[in-house]
Amino acid sequence: MSERLDVGFVPAECPGAPGSGAVETSTLLIERLSERHDLTVYVSSQMDSANADLPAEDRVEYVMHDNLSKLPHPIAAKHEALREELPAMERHDLVHSYSSAFIPVLADLEVPTLSTLNSYVPVCPKGDMMYHGERKCSGPSPVKCASCIATTAVKRRQGVERELRASYSSLGKIDLVQKSMKHADDIDAYHALSPHLKEDYAALGFPGERTTVIPHFYDEAFHREDPDPEAGVDDGDPVTLLYVGALQDIKGLHVLIPGLAEMRRRGHDVELEIVGSGPYEARLKELASEEGVADAIDWLGYVDHGDLPDIYDEADAFVYPGLIDEPFGRVVLEALSMRTPLLVSDVGSMDFIVGDAGEPFEAGNPSALADAFERLVDDYDAHYAAIDDELPRFAPETVIGKYSDLYREVAATKRVVTR
Repeated sequence: MSERLDVGFVPAECPGAPGSGAVETSTLLIERLSERHDLTVYVSSQMDSANADLPAEDRVEYVMHDNLSKLPHPIAAKHEALREELPAMERHDLVHSYSSAFIPVLADLEVPTLSTLNSYVPVCPKGDMMYHGERKCSGPSPVKCASCIATTAVKRRQGVERELRASYSSLGKIDLVQKSMKHADDIDAYHALSPHLKEDYAALGFPGERTTVIPHFYDEAFHREDPDPEAGVDDGDPVTLLYVGALQDIKGLHVLIPGLAEMRRRGHDVELEIVGSGPYEARLKELASEEGVADAIDWLGYVDHGDLPDIYDEADAFVYPGLIDEPFGRVVLEALSMRTPLLVSDVGSMDFIVGDAGEPFEAGNPSALADAFERLVDDYDAHYAAIDDELPRFAPETVIGKYSDLYREVAATKRVVTR
């Protein structure tokens, strides 16, 4: 076994707590990485760690800054707490932040540093890289970002209170974006979740030559080891599509529902299960009625993460109709690892994850979604068989091995920079 390194690890929020995909991935990473390296985990979070099931506690040292104030801004409070630990961090072989929001803090360290690019927060205060919510942004500036935040809030119309909170959060990140881009070259190495994310950051001035692509690995709780000999589309039964995620405008459910209607107009017996909740739920249910497919949709609401594998397992195909370049898309990997063929919009890292195990379609186009559905059904067995070719790239041991290789490279190299 390779030599264990002494690693300072900064997770996204509090590991082991209910939360986003980044929180879940941080939790899984700590569990796996601690088998190969000595980890000190520096938690800087507004969450309460008492509600978290901290991973690998017998092998990991935790330094907790939880229940942080959200004022004057959540990011500012996290940075202030983490800066208190900078002297302690200097003793590690390297410091790895799995949160993209801590670049300005890591820039002050003299030990080797690694920052994961798992969101667009360092280059976009809204985190979606969509200018006015309509097209991909070419790059930030304070005035441009402020205008975009205001315009997007008006267009989304998700309620005054919700939009005020979102706008406050985004406006407070304009300073973070400026600082992150200023210090982009002061981080020794970057880790991107997908090739497209690496390319996007490189186009904005981040050092592509020091950015390594390593994807998520699948959660073994979501892994069906062997193919299902009975998998297939039966002409006598409806085809069940599954969506898992937030009910937000950027997720594209207002495209999925008309797409479902188009599939049924073409004579396909198809049903849709929707897992998740969010501000668009009422409007989406209205849309389902308007499109005449209310009886073909099962709204499952929020489902505990541990109960999702059974839902994936029962679906014939997973559908991701998102409109923006998601940095990765953990639910898509969950579907793949449960051996569920996929329909995915042609954005972000979807093609990198799915490969031949699914069919892409033009984002925002219900008719294109229906076309992709027909292609998937017509060649279902081939797409199902292709899952075996895609899964090994995301196996935990394969991915963690790449992390360990990157850790050794980063720990051995320290550039001379002017901070």
